[in-house]
Amino acid sequence: LDFGFINGRISGSVDLYNKKTEDLLSVVPIAPGANFDIALLTNVGNMENKGAEFVINTIPVMTKDFSWNLGFNVTYNETEITKLLKNNIPGYKGIDVGNVQGGTGNRIGKHAVGYSPNTFFVYKQVYDNATGAPIEGLYEDINRDGQINDADRYYYKKPAPDFMIGVNTQVNYKKWTLGLVGHAMVGNYLYNNFNANNGTARALKDPMLYIRNASVDYLNTRFNNMQYLSDYYIENASFFRLDNINIGYNAGKIFSDRTSELRITANVQNVFVITKYSGLDPEYSPSDMNNVGVDNVIYPRPMVFSLGLNLDF
Repeated sequence: LDFGFINGRISGSVDLYNKKTEDLLSVVPIAPGANFDIALLTNVGNMENKGAEFVINTIPVMTKDFSWNLGFNVTYNETEITKLLKNNIPGYKGIDVGNVQGGTGNRIGKHAVGYSPNTFFVYKQVYDNATGAPIEGLYEDINRDGQINDADRYYYKKPAPDFMIGVNTQVNYKKWTLGLVGHAMVGNYLYNNFNANNGTARALKDPMLYIRNASVDYLNTRFNNMQYLSDYYIENASFFRLDNINIGYNAGKIFSDRTSELRITANVQNVFVITKYSGLDPEYSPSDMNNVGVDNVIYPRPMVFSLGLNLDF
């Protein structure tokens, strides 16, 4: 649905979608002896993707010397895996994803029916009632069988955001322009692999006798050893990032006998981020799609300044 009012000074669109995808590639378990491996890559996966998108662009002010443009968009999205196997296997939890750095063989997530891709699959951390600090190695016995094992891990949060928001604005005053672009994500979670791997006494007193980048999160947990699969390390990574600020000035003709024009611009990228996430970048995206939601980055995203001169003849 597209709309427009006041001679185009207010315009936008509203879209609803529900997309079902079938025969996605999936690594599924097979009967012993049926192949050389215990799993097979085959087209059996189904997924449903539904949501809504709202876009609006406005010109709140327009005069001879001054104008202001403002744009805003928000998308709500739900993704659910609806099928992983050709035939149901009782007790099948899903496909392991999310390699944990430092934890050999540990996977922090699952592709599972009824859940979003890469949903975290973790132990439920128990906390000290007096201090509020997590208790090392103590997790909730989910199935009440008196022991803690893989049967006590549960599906908890997801890396994909519920809402994706974009905003842009531009102000023009005579020969000056000012533009800003930002975006936000709400409802996305990350596994803070850096804290899980480095926020322990073991990281501070490394047995290999070399200096490591220990995490200050040790002051919150006082863990002696790594607790890789605790839901303590699943953090809300919702954020707002101001991506870009651009200022421009049109100096006009600089040579009286020519039609040359000079434009000067100054630009700043990655201006700031507002988030409660304790890691370096709440928008971290790994190159390996099997590690979506696992944050082990140790280098921050830089702020970039640039100056431009554009001379047209």
